Amino acid sequence: MKPSTQALRRPSGPPEPAVRRGQGRDAGPAPRRPLQLELFGQAHPALPAGRPEGRQPLRPTVVPHPDAPRLELQRALNRLTGGRLSSLILTDNRRTILSVQPGRPGDRSQLCLRIHRSFVGAPPEVLQAVAAFLESKKGSDRSRAALVVIRQHFNLHRPERRTRRPALRSAGAVYDLREIVDDLNRRYFGGRLTVGVTWGRSSGGVAHHCRRRRTSSLQLGSYSYEDRLIRLHGVLDQPDIPRYVIEAVIFHELLHADMPPVVRQGRRYFHTPEFRRRERE
Repeated sequence: MKPSTQALRRPSGPPEPAVRRGQGRDAGPAPRRPLQLELFGQAHPALPAGRPEGRQPLRPTVVPHPDAPRLELQRALNRLTGGRLSSLILTDNRRTILSVQPGRPGDRSQLCLRIHRSFVGAPPEVLQAVAAFLESKKGSDRSRAALVVIRQHFNLHRPERRTRRPALRSAGAVYDLREIVDDLNRRYFGGRLTVGVTWGRSSGGVAHHCRRRRTSSLQLGSYSYEDRLIRLHGVLDQPDIPRYVIEAVIFHELLHADMPPVVRQGRRYFHTPEFRRRERE
C-alpha cells in the first residue's frame, strides 16, 4: 500500500515581497540585520513627532543655596580688593552700615567685613565704593567720597522698619506740644511741614540731638529724620519754664525737618550757615 501524498497548492502568479514599516511596495527586500537587545532597556525612547498640547518636558528643580548671596558678594569684593576679605557677614543693623576688623590678629592684609544685606546685588559703582572704603585710610578724602556713595545706596534700599512706633504724648501737664508745633508751622513754614511731636527723654532711629556743649547738660530736644518726629525732654513741662523757651527748642527742630543735612566729602553737616541764618530770623 502506497503512502498517500498531498500536493500543496501554490498561489498563482509571482510571490510578493515582504513589506516593512517605512518602505513602499516597490522597495526591495530589507537587508537582514542581527537582532540587538538593550542591556538595560532603551535609555531615551524616541518621542513622537507631535507632542500633546500643553505638555512640557520635565526639568530638574534647582534649589539655590541659602548662603549663595553672601558668597557672591564676597567674591565680587575680593576681585576688587585683591582677595583681602577673609570673611564677610551680612547684617540687618540699621544703624551701622558696615564695619571692618582685621581678619587675623596683627595682620592688616586680611579683613573681616560686616555689611548690611541691602548691598547684595548692588551695582558695580557701589561695590567699587565699598572696596575703596576698605582700602583707603580712615578719614581720607577717598574714604569720605566712598561713604557718600555707600550711604546713598543704603538710604535707597534699606527695608522699612517693622517695629511699632510708641504712642505719642504731646499733651503735657503744662504745655501741649501739638498746639505749639502747629502754631509755629503756620507762622514760619507756611504749614507745609508734616511732623509728629511728643514728650520723652530718649529718641530713636536716625536722629539729630540738640544739646548744650557741656556734658552735664540735658538733651532738650531731638528730631528723628527716619520717623519725622520731634521729642522734647520732660523737664521743660513745668510752670516756671516760659513758653518762648519751648517755642525756641521746637523751632530749632522744625528747621531740621525743613533742611536736611548737607553732605560734604562723606560728612554730614546739620548746622550750616544757612541754618544759623534762618534760626536768627
